[in-house]
Amino acid sequence: MPPITPQNEEMRDLRGSIKARDFGLEYILLRRMLEDNVASEKKSLRDAKFLLLNGETELARQTLNNLLKNDKSNLRGMLNRYMAIAYFQEARWKEALASLSTPELSVYPQYGKICPLKIITRIAVRDTRGLMEDWLKCKNENAKDVIKNDVVWMEILVRLASDAPKGTAAKAIRTAYLRNMSNEEMRSMLKLALFLNLETMLIDQLELLDYEAIQDEELRGLVAHIYFRQGRLAEAWRYMQDIAHPNVENMKGNLWLLRGNQELAYAQFKLALKQKSNSHNAVERALPLAWSLKQWKEGSKLSERIYTHEKNRLQRLTTTAAFAVAQEEWKEALTRLETVHQQSGVGTAQEVSQLSTYVALRQNDPKRLHRYSLLSCEAGDLMSCWIQMSKLTWDDLPSMLQRDDSSAPAEPIWRALASQEVEEFKEETYVDQRDIDELDDALIKLTK
Repeated sequence: MPPITPQNEEMRDLRGSIKARDFGLEYILLRRMLEDNVASEKKSLRDAKFLLLNGETELARQTLNNLLKNDKSNLRGMLNRYMAIAYFQEARWKEALASLSTPELSVYPQYGKICPLKIITRIAVRDTRGLMEDWLKCKNENAKDVIKNDVVWMEILVRLASDAPKGTAAKAIRTAYLRNMSNEEMRSMLKLALFLNLETMLIDQLELLDYEAIQDEELRGLVAHIYFRQGRLAEAWRYMQDIAHPNVENMKGNLWLLRGNQELAYAQFKLALKQKSNSHNAVERALPLAWSLKQWKEGSKLSERIYTHEKNRLQRLTTTAAFAVAQEEWKEALTRLETVHQQSGVGTAQEVSQLSTYVALRQNDPKRLHRYSLLSCEAGDLMSCWIQMSKLTWDDLPSMLQRDDSSAPAEPIWRALASQEVEEFKEETYVDQRDIDELDDALIKLTK
């Protein structure tokens, strides 16, 4: 038994009156902190989804990677799914398949959400072992949502990739009789023919399609696509002219381009973007037309829609900077060009150095003018070499080139001479050329 001390006596006297500490405030603070973390994760997840929808796949992957590093909750499956979508958009099939094969996405109900994408990705990387079994499992897990007619195209791809002998698809197309098929079957057959570049096998049957089949806009668009590929542009236009679909609007724009009408082509590509804001084909065609038609503001917005990945991110920045230069937005242009220079290093493209030289010249920035004109001169740009030499003569070259002189420019001498009346000049002949020729002949005879 421990000895009795004053402290023990004090504790004995307090027996029955001691109360436990109230952790209510700490609990509230801890719960609020956890809620803030969850709210922050959800906000970052929304940002990643927004970036994916706008084609900013690289930034979306960076956001998702940050979440995956810190996340220990049940969001990992969703994060990996979005990561796979980002890789798939960049055509990085192996990385997409790796994200889709994580343990979180291999169990119910997550597998049902990603299996169609995983099947297509496996076809892309030629991983066909057990493909048919996985496809059947995928249909079973999505039995409530799958409509038989909606998976015909997928069924064809899976069968062709899994166990179909070589030449099966060509034989199926060659022996197909479109008039005996339903609209769904016809659509799948035409897609397959376009996919395999075998549309010539079906083109003779297209004119035999009945009126009811042609009322299907999707089917009519596929027919127009086949005619367009075959160069039968009048028939293509006849089938597509009243269809409002982004793919068809792009074809209409291509037709107007072939006819040399840039304004109408540009309008068609804008319609395609209105119907599908992330249409890569429409952006790819509308952007050069915006520059050609001097639609600087619209071109600047279009350049922000360029599909982005590691290989073309600098190209996008340069394009956006070029449109900023066209609008004389020098600071915006310089910010983007500086980023391109920093990330490109010594391998900066000559066009970027030329553009940077012009921006530095207009901003009266001697240091940047020297740096970028030297880079451009070394790359073979003669105008930048002239700027380098001229700086030796005029220290303040940018100011001189932009100076607005009050005095009128001197009239060129050729204009002064051209304004005077010129009398016809008559030459007096003192020696006849024929006499000289005779003397030459005589000399030649003398030398003999």
